[in-house]
Amino acid sequence: MEKISLKELAFPLIKAIDSFNYLLKAHQRRTAVIAYHIGKKLGLNYGDMVELVVAAALHDIGALSVQERDSLIKEDVENPSPHCLMGYKMLSGFDMFADIAKIIRHHHIRYENREKYDEDIKFQSYIIHLADRVDICLSPDHFILNQKEKVRANILEKNGTVFHPDVCAAFEEVSKPDIFWIEINSLTMEQLFSRIGFISSIELTRLQIEQFALTISHIIDFRSRFTAGHSYTVGKLAGFIGRILGMDEDFCLKLTIAGYFHDIGKIGIDTQYIEKVGPLTDEEYNMVKLHCYYSGQILSELNSSEWFRDVVKWAQYHHERLSGNGYPFSISGEDIDAGTKIIAFSDMISALMEDRPYRTRLSIDVAFDIIDNYAADNIDPQMIKVIDRYKPEIQQIVDDCKKRAERTYDESVSYNMDCGIAE
Repeated sequence: MEKISLKELAFPLIKAIDSFNYLLKAHQRRTAVIAYHIGKKLGLNYGDMVELVVAAALHDIGALSVQERDSLIKEDVENPSPHCLMGYKMLSGFDMFADIAKIIRHHHIRYENREKYDEDIKFQSYIIHLADRVDICLSPDHFILNQKEKVRANILEKNGTVFHPDVCAAFEEVSKPDIFWIEINSLTMEQLFSRIGFISSIELTRLQIEQFALTISHIIDFRSRFTAGHSYTVGKLAGFIGRILGMDEDFCLKLTIAGYFHDIGKIGIDTQYIEKVGPLTDEEYNMVKLHCYYSGQILSELNSSEWFRDVVKWAQYHHERLSGNGYPFSISGEDIDAGTKIIAFSDMISALMEDRPYRTRLSIDVAFDIIDNYAADNIDPQMIKVIDRYKPEIQQIVDDCKKRAERTYDESVSYNMDCGIAE
């Protein structure tokens, strides 16, 4: 596999939970900037600083529901364990983010409760806890420098109880100059990564690419039980279809990854549309149609890697149709390549064979009849004729993916409910 920087891997995740998070806009970036300044004052080494900044930029990845995000903007979070543990579960599956996941697991830890935990707490968790609360104390309705002293006093009065004394001491010093506060609003993630020299390249294995893609897919799939395994199923189906159509293994891996990625743009779509019982109105449907564009925007950082370019294209084009009546780009005919067609079919058959709020899952025969009668000509009738011969294999893939999705989703939910200490 070709080399790709860890920054390029982290950016799609950061974009997904920050740029398109309509309630906590830029909160991840702002927390990362605050954490960076504190970490620099504390003299963290390069590796610890990279982990700190990436973890800060991803720390609320587990806050998938609107209700929980709403609770997080309060100054004191009554029960932060669910989103901390969910974030840990989502990221720990990607081995390159294993330590980052551990930091996120405890990013709301109260210093006075530290001895109640069986496992070691990574020091960066204490930094992110304070940085996160600094940003929550800041009001977007008032000029930041006018809030400086009030926020400093608010944080420092919790020294040794809520916050780690060493972190408080560093914050007290680093927050005296105005530039600390100015950069909370102005420093970009690109500039921040540049400051810490976060440009190292790595050569990904096939397994690491799949782990990374699955990590991204969990951001959207775990928002709802109805979509808990959708991206995983689309990816597995797309890879299988690529093989039966004679594509080489590298192409099939790209198809699998594109399937995992394809709906990441739904992070920018209100969950009320995803879980609505009944048909969407025209206005609601127009909102949902934005998700393909958002997918392309979130994944755009990966375009710097030649290997990922097809993957990004297929993800953002998966609702385009031969007639030009697809969305959002209205491309047609020969502009729609084989990979796009495969992802489009895999998305459609997977959705038809899954439960939705307004209907139960359809049988494979009914699902194929719907596609044959109403969609085949707009995807690729010859391709679908070939696929029709593999119904038993497709049924098995869907069943296996469904079992895995239910197990993974239920484990994550029960993990959040049963584990940890109310911090």
